[in-house]
Amino acid sequence: MDRRKGVRFHELVKEASKLPETTAEVRSGRAFAVKKPRRLFVILQVRRRNSFLLLLPGRELGGMTEQEPQERHGLLASEPRQSEPVLGGALVSWNTFWVVVFPLLIAAVVVPWLLDHRIISEVVVGLIALYLMIEGIILVCFPRAFQLWALQRPWNFLVRLLLPPIEILDSIGAGGTDLSMFTYRQWGENLCASGQVWLGSHAVVSKALTSPQARNHWLGEHPLLRSALPEGDTGRCVFLLSLSGKAAGGTGDHEAFRKCMIDTLFNDAAMRRETDDLSQSYMEQAAEDFVKMTSYNFYHASDGGNTSFWIKYLHHVIFGMDVRNPQEVTALYSFLFGSMALTHYLEPFGRLPCISQHKTIDEVADLYEKSPAFANFKVKPEYNNMTARELAVLMTAIMRIAGIQGSRMLMWLCTSGDKHGNLQTDIRPIWDSLNLDDDDELERFVLEVSRLSPPVTISHRIAQEDFSCEIKGKSYTFPKGTNVAIPIVYANIDEAAWGPDVWEFNHNRPGLKEKQVSFNSVNGVGDRECPGKGLVLRSMIRLLRIVGKKRRQQSAAQNV
Repeated sequence: MDRRKGVRFHELVKEASKLPETTAEVRSGRAFAVKKPRRLFVILQVRRRNSFLLLLPGRELGGMTEQEPQERHGLLASEPRQSEPVLGGALVSWNTFWVVVFPLLIAAVVVPWLLDHRIISEVVVGLIALYLMIEGIILVCFPRAFQLWALQRPWNFLVRLLLPPIEILDSIGAGGTDLSMFTYRQWGENLCASGQVWLGSHAVVSKALTSPQARNHWLGEHPLLRSALPEGDTGRCVFLLSLSGKAAGGTGDHEAFRKCMIDTLFNDAAMRRETDDLSQSYMEQAAEDFVKMTSYNFYHASDGGNTSFWIKYLHHVIFGMDVRNPQEVTALYSFLFGSMALTHYLEPFGRLPCISQHKTIDEVADLYEKSPAFANFKVKPEYNNMTARELAVLMTAIMRIAGIQGSRMLMWLCTSGDKHGNLQTDIRPIWDSLNLDDDDELERFVLEVSRLSPPVTISHRIAQEDFSCEIKGKSYTFPKGTNVAIPIVYANIDEAAWGPDVWEFNHNRPGLKEKQVSFNSVNGVGDRECPGKGLVLRSMIRLLRIVGKKRRQQSAAQNV
């Protein structure tokens, strides 16, 4: 796609007017043209309204021919785009660093060396080494204290120079349950890590989850690569986790896109598929695999077992797809197995050609767009004109980051007996003692597991005003626009909310459902609740029943 920026708008109108049935509206602002084979589309970005106008040649709309249903294509993006709070920021963006600064540094070392001005090369290498040494010392010796200092003064030159690499490197492990709990024992429920202020009391987390949230391109504690996030042909970001709520400065895209997703994919038809014959056969096969496969193979093998079940089952329920034959959907299985594809979305890993998954994502989005669930898709104003393609690419990220990853992890935590995070008890004897025909008891079991070891440990928001908090007994103030972590893992062990037995497994504890925050909401309240919460809980109840009965049958047979 050829984009010519900075062209005068009247020139674009003149060029577009040569095409038949072309209309144009002239306003002051910045314009650019998008040229595709045999068609020219002119887009005007209006400065004051920050919106887009599309000039449409002939009877084709955004590449849609007359034979294609108009309802499957959005005509305009739902701009204006949300503002992204910028607090100081890096001295240069990561794009500029890799495209400009990094090559210049290499040239500054190599060229003088080749020209026999080695003293210049040595000075440059020395400065680079000094910078890396300082970064290493900060990261190893006092990453929390440095970030506590830095996040209070984001416009400081040293902060803008030193913080960006620290926050990326720190984010790699900061949100892991074990490391986050190690930090918790050192600093308490409030601290600074991964370039964020973590506020972890149950009361503060609950308020954050039930209030409108401003967002930027982060996934919990991880900065995201913008170019890796799902977007449609219009170029607008459709990744729900990056979009601010309308009441927090957003455009309304988050609410509209979420409604589109739920209405299209998490509807009554999907609920009926949860209990149909094919879903039942998937669960029966999972139970058979559980008792026949080794524990390691059940949770990690690519042929059968836990992950294979969730891929087949969720794609059948959500999309109406039949993916029993992996050879027919190779891209789907290669994208969803393992964890490597997750790094596609993360800064800076997604920049590496060996990690980038754009081609595979396009193939998976094609499968979704052709699925039965999309058959009657219509673009609607209430969805901010979200297109079928936009929903399909959004779902590739949702299924990869949350759908498969979170579901298989929850199954592992509930049935393996492994100790993980704050779940330091083999809970299989408790599972064996449950009334498997009691849905409420099984649901409480799942909720208590997710309390002690939540599949998603951290969410995030952007502070909409200056705020103060207490860290290690002292009060600190941070400016509006600060990136604030929402550590669900800390809220789940807040003794003030859960009582003195907070570290013990007790699925009959009072308030377990009412105070539950593991699904990014509080007892179902919150604009960002996991849309698959109901599906996952109902599915886990059925799985624990079917697999549990099979496990007890096997145990009884062995004891005869």
